[in-house]
Amino acid sequence: MSPIFAAGNGFWLPHDPWEILWGSLAFFIIAFVLVKKAGPMIKTAFVGRSERIEATLNEATSERSAAEAERDGIKADLADSDAEATRIVAEARETAARVKADMIARAEADAVAVRERAVAEIAAARRAAQADLTAEVSRLASGAAEQVVHANLDDSTQQSLIESYIAQVGANN
Repeated sequence: MSPIFAAGNGFWLPHDPWEILWGSLAFFIIAFVLVKKAGPMIKTAFVGRSERIEATLNEATSERSAAEAERDGIKADLADSDAEATRIVAEARETAARVKADMIARAEADAVAVRERAVAEIAAARRAAQADLTAEVSRLASGAAEQVVHANLDDSTQQSLIESYIAQVGANN
């Protein structure tokens, strides 16, 4: 036999076989008590750990899904914001075109109104000038008539009177 396996007495077993019996019995009792008492706790701890790991994995998966959904929402919002910006710019251009057209129409209407007022003022000034001219002509005519009546006109006096009247009217215009 090999000296490695041999006990101090040359046998495979120690000196006292009762020691083997009591040692084995104590070992099996302690092992049995550990299996019965600590086994369920160990099993529960392993199951609880597995459940915690599984719950953590499920939570991480759901958080990842939520983050991906949020990312997709943000990407969609960015795409929508580009479309919204384009729409706002187009709307602003349309509004600017409308405002420009309104301003041009208002300016044209104001120009027409100014032109009409100017035409009316010119017509009024013409009427006033004609009225003044008529009054002046009638004053001069009455003055000439007075002179004719006073001077009992002969042909040469009448001719000179007409020429002076024409000169006065021409000078006033």
